[in-house]
Amino acid sequence: MSTVVHGMATFLQWLFTFSSMIGLPYYGVAIILFTVIIKILLYPLTWKQMSSMRKMTELQPKMKELQKKYANDKQKLNQKIMELYSKEQVNPYAGCLPLVIQLPILWAFYQTLYSFPYGNDASIWFFGFDITKAYGFAVSYHLVLPLLAAVTTYFMSKVSTPTNPGSSAPNGTEQTQKIMLIFMPFFMAYIVATLPSGLGFYIITMNIVSMLQTIYINKKLAAEKEKAAV
Repeated sequence: MSTVVHGMATFLQWLFTFSSMIGLPYYGVAIILFTVIIKILLYPLTWKQMSSMRKMTELQPKMKELQKKYANDKQKLNQKIMELYSKEQVNPYAGCLPLVIQLPILWAFYQTLYSFPYGNDASIWFFGFDITKAYGFAVSYHLVLPLLAAVTTYFMSKVSTPTNPGSSAPNGTEQTQKIMLIFMPFFMAYIVATLPSGLGFYIITMNIVSMLQTIYINKKLAAEKEKAAV
């Protein structure tokens, strides 16, 4: 067991001890608490991500003007786009940072579910799911988990996708976002069905908390924009 996986297993054990103290002796509760803590710690990066995505959307009209003006000079176009990013203080890669950080966490959590010595007691059961077991796509009650993962992924993506009110036709970025909006729910449903169900509770909780954070951040960014316009 690697150091990271061992550390995560220890942290989950602490959270399980805490949940037991409040009368909820289930590792599923520990997973939910773990997910919420991760999202709270990543909040500053989420703020930067949402702020950058909003600015990128607002820059679309200027981007289209540059694309028309320098349609025959790709090198000049790239130079002007980078100058625009610098002038507007926009980092086009900021939106990737939270995802890059979460992927190792997700992988370590996946390894923890397989490696952690849960035992066979009732603590590993949560809402009728053995959190260490994958249930697949067999027609049963357990299909609820991948379905919930798909639905929450769709709405999380929908809420997180910035829209450009001034755009009459979708550009390449917006088309990609629409494709991902359709593809990601199916992909997450597959992941949740084929991996230990504890990972499903992690993903669903992550989606729900992400939606709440996104709604809150969007409201704050909108309020800041209105304040700056006065």
